[in-house]
This record gives sequence, structure tokens and C-alpha cells, in this order.
Amino acid sequence: MPYLHYQNQIYSCLEDESVLDTLLRHKVSIPYGCRSGACQACMLQTDSKSIPAESTQGLSSQHIRQGHFLACRCIPKDDMTLSCVDLAAQKIPATVGEKFLLDDKTLCLRLHSRIRWLAGQYITLWLNDAARCYSIASVARLDPFIELHIHLHQNGLISKQLLNTAEVGDTLEIQGPLGDFSYRSEQADQKLLLVGAGTGIAPLIGIARDALNHNHTAEIEIISVSSDGHCYAEQQLHALQNDNPQFSFETCPKNELNAKLTTLKSDLRNQRIYLCGGENFVTTTRKKCFMLGASPRNIICEEYINFTDQTGADSQYIAP
Repeated sequence: MPYLHYQNQIYSCLEDESVLDTLLRHKVSIPYGCRSGACQACMLQTDSKSIPAESTQGLSSQHIRQGHFLACRCIPKDDMTLSCVDLAAQKIPATVGEKFLLDDKTLCLRLHSRIRWLAGQYITLWLNDAARCYSIASVARLDPFIELHIHLHQNGLISKQLLNTAEVGDTLEIQGPLGDFSYRSEQADQKLLLVGAGTGIAPLIGIARDALNHNHTAEIEIISVSSDGHCYAEQQLHALQNDNPQFSFETCPKNELNAKLTTLKSDLRNQRIYLCGGENFVTTTRKKCFMLGASPRNIICEEYINFTDQTGADSQYIAP
């Protein structure tokens, strides 16, 4: 049974228990968010030489050299001596530039910050020591702001705070950008199929606009999937379609997606496919595309994962 040495205390680990779960079980206060490695809120440092590789995925080479790892992804095999990481040094200020509703369940937040990003990447946003991850819908070369589309969950820990208390001019804290879910200009002559569910459309809008800005020559198609066929960004996407002849957009009820993809079967093999949404949606859609002939190397996925904690939940969450 491995033991964790942390802040002059020793904590025993259960079998197959992560460092984060061990500390929480022992009532140790530690920042965390997604519990899946996306937000990097639970980063710790160790001098152990046997850090599981999966606990360093997504970290910079500098962090890895310094012994940083993600507590939620680390199941220790041996004893570990842990120390805190100065998360404040990694947080970057961002000013609220605009805030408005896209529909009754989706908030648009536009932030001004000095970070450099690619459309489709995500940031971690902090409020009162809680962290959530949101995809970036804006394009750095076209927009002077980081645009986030935030689903307003009934019991949202952060989304409702942003809706009710965040004001234009307020300063928030962010980390990132993170992830590599973005447009790749070397495939300018390859058709793009972008399929998203819910606010999974947000990074796809950014990727499509980035592709158009790079003079992408092949067709670009976005399919917005929802239970009722409604898309909160329909107006923006129709405007994009009207201005760009190679771009098309349509909504699709969730129960009709398989039939829709089947009609595209002859083209899927040669298309680059971007999928974004909940974990089950991405998994099943990726499998369907593969079964219809799409090459696995041409299917790029971003999975939204449910953040839950003892005080509430928010409904846009992202995994690496």
C-alpha cells in the first residue's frame, strides 16, 4: 500500500486510488475541478522518479522536468513525497469585455487577455477557487477577444455566477490555452466535416472561421446536433454560410445523426472530421464515422466531461 507524504502528514492510499482521491478521502483541502486531467487545477509536485505517464499528459516539458503531475490522473505504485504548486503564478488576468445571452440557456462571454490562442483550444477559468474549462470560439487573427459559449446549468457552480455577478470590466483568472483541437492549414484542400452537440459547436465555429481565414479551398460543413434540432448559434452560422459559398451548416436531431452520416458515407474516407460534445456522443459518433470508412487519423475529437463536486455542477466541461 503506497503512502503519500504531504505537508508533514502521511496518508495511506487504497488500491487503484488516485492521489487526488486519497487526499480528499483524508479531508485534505486541495484545488481540483474536472477530475479527468483537463483543467490542471490539481497539479502537484513530487521528487518521485516513478510518476505514471498518464498523470503528466497535457503538461509542458518544463513542468514534467520539474516533477509536476496531475493528482487526479496519478495512481501511485510507490510512496510519494508531494508539495504544492504555485497555481497563482500560472493564472493570467482576463477582463470581461462583453457578456450577453445567445439563447435562454447559453451565455456568451468575451474576455480580453494577453494570451495567444488557436480557435478550438480551451482555457481553464477560475472563480473563487473553483475551475471550469471552456472552448474558445473566436479566432485570434480576426477577433480581439476570447469568446466562450457557456451553457447555463440549473445547478451550475460557475455558469450562474458568471451570469448573475460578472460585469463588464471585471477581472477574472484564466489558465491556458490548452489542447490541440484546432485547424491545420496543411490540409487546405481536404473537406472538413465538423459535428458538435450542444456547446460543442463553439470550438467548431472557431475552427471553421479559422479555416476560411486561411483560404481553405475545400468544402466545410458543420452539423449541429441536439435533442430537438435547435442550435443556439444558428444565426451566426447562417451568416457564415451566406458569406462563404464553400461553407454549409445544418441542424440535426440526435436520433437522426446516424442516418445523416450514412448519407455522407462515400465522402467520409477523404474528409477531415472534427467531433466535439459529451463523452458518449463523441465516442459513438467517432465509431460510426469509422464504420462508414473514415480514417482514424482523420477523426479529431474533443470530449466534454462532466465537472461535479459537492457544491454544484456546470455543463460545459472539456477533456484533453
